[in-house]
Amino acid sequence: MREFFLLRFQLVRSLLPLISFLFMSFYCQNLWALQDALVTADQAVIYSDLKMSAPIGFVSKGKKVRVGSIARNHAQLYPIVVKGKVGYIRVIDVSTARENTHSNVLTAERFKNVTQDKHKTSYAVSFFSYSSQVNLNIANDQLKDKDPVNWYGLALNGAAMLSKQWDLNILFNLMTAQAHEEVFRVVEFGIGASAKIIDQSRLKLRLLVQALSVPFASYSFKEDFRVNGYGYSLGTGLNLAFRLGKRWGMETYGGFYYTKISKFAPPSPYNEISPSFLGTRLGVGLNYEF
Repeated sequence: MREFFLLRFQLVRSLLPLISFLFMSFYCQNLWALQDALVTADQAVIYSDLKMSAPIGFVSKGKKVRVGSIARNHAQLYPIVVKGKVGYIRVIDVSTARENTHSNVLTAERFKNVTQDKHKTSYAVSFFSYSSQVNLNIANDQLKDKDPVNWYGLALNGAAMLSKQWDLNILFNLMTAQAHEEVFRVVEFGIGASAKIIDQSRLKLRLLVQALSVPFASYSFKEDFRVNGYGYSLGTGLNLAFRLGKRWGMETYGGFYYTKISKFAPPSPYNEISPSFLGTRLGVGLNYEF
């Protein structure tokens, strides 16, 4: 009897490599079968563990990667090899031809992403120049009708996403110009709308339309006088923004603007004027998005 059990034990030992080989060939091959995946998130996080407690890297949107065909952790994560080590990428962040659409977690999260508000806000600060032509019916000094007037200014812009196509802008501008010995200063405040022409993760091109009030404007000549007024500005143009990091980016813009100021009434013997300015604005600055 002892020899019989010894013989069976030796037989099992001899078959153990074959059993291990078959297990590795069928089970593990199925477990680690690879499939192509396309990253659909702006920045897909790579985790070192199934609990998603330790990010070890990122993959940008549009990248093609190879992931395991079997999703782990309640079908939330695909295995992925990163620099010879096994990592994990969220199923929701990639798209595959054979993805598990029966996962309750995946279905719920995708529904949430579709239905949740996508409103984002951003702020930008920029410097700009306003190359304009003045319209005057009468002159006080060397500045005449149709003369060029060059402005320089600082702009603050807050934007909120209204829809996939449109943004709402809140604008605040300070600008000043000197023509010969006559100096103009203007404060602008208003709203605008921007329509997206190109909307990518890092590059955005928008068409701008803006309506600005001028609650304060001043006009001075040498030390002789300084008078105040008010008015409005209208403009349209293009804005090109490029995201440099996760939050920060650069932007440049240009457009045509019309600024109308109410009558300035300087003391005698100077003339009362009601100037308007028409020209192009060009600006460059930094933006922050969240």
